[in-house]
Amino acid sequence: MADRMPGEDEISALIAQAYDAALGRESWPALLARLADLLGGDSSATLHPAGAPLPRDGAIRIRVDPDRVPLYNAHYHATWPVLPALSRLPAVFVDRAVVPDSAFLQTEFYNDYARPQGRHSGLYWIDVDRQGLAAHLSVWRTRRRPGWGEEEVRLLRHLGPHLGRALKIGERLAAAMQPRPPAAIRVDPDIVAPREVDCLAWVARGASSKQIARHLGLSMHTVNAYLASARRKLKAGSRSEAVATALQLGLIEA
Repeated sequence: MADRMPGEDEISALIAQAYDAALGRESWPALLARLADLLGGDSSATLHPAGAPLPRDGAIRIRVDPDRVPLYNAHYHATWPVLPALSRLPAVFVDRAVVPDSAFLQTEFYNDYARPQGRHSGLYWIDVDRQGLAAHLSVWRTRRRPGWGEEEVRLLRHLGPHLGRALKIGERLAAAMQPRPPAAIRVDPDIVAPREVDCLAWVARGASSKQIARHLGLSMHTVNAYLASARRKLKAGSRSEAVATALQLGLIEA
């Protein structure tokens, strides 16, 4: 178990950082570093936004030997001992809960890929769709640390759904070829008012409250009031999460 499990405020900050990364205001490696530090200072982490390695590697990694990445993509990803049981697994799990330690330590994946990098035990979050393994995250510890505890599993279980949403939002934003004027679509007045949607659309493009006020001909106080109201209606913990939710609902366009 980690020396000190994070409190509610730290977890909320981590979730907000995921949405900030999706919106380009924070880096994904910084998010992974923060998560790894919360789970144990010597942890490494890899986040795959998609499933099986693609022709262009898009994974985000911290504390991983870059020389071994091509080997992983070419071969070792297919030797992961957990792979055969993937469709039956929960969203968050520890590898040793799936494959017994004695068997895991004899695998090619462990001896030729994980152990040479100092890795010993992995904690995973996975997103499985109809095509199989989609986005997934692995956090690894060395032999110097004990096995993963239930509190650490619970932390990743809490973060996982937000991480999945943030990755989808980031993918949609990256797919936008050119910046476009913010547009509100399919606005339901009972959910978020049109002016609130306008403000969220500008936030999605990185505008500050002052810039939004100038664009919309409003005062900064009014803009902040609209954004606060939108957050409450969307049950979002931050502006970034409100934007992500609005994108998912189709209230604003990427």
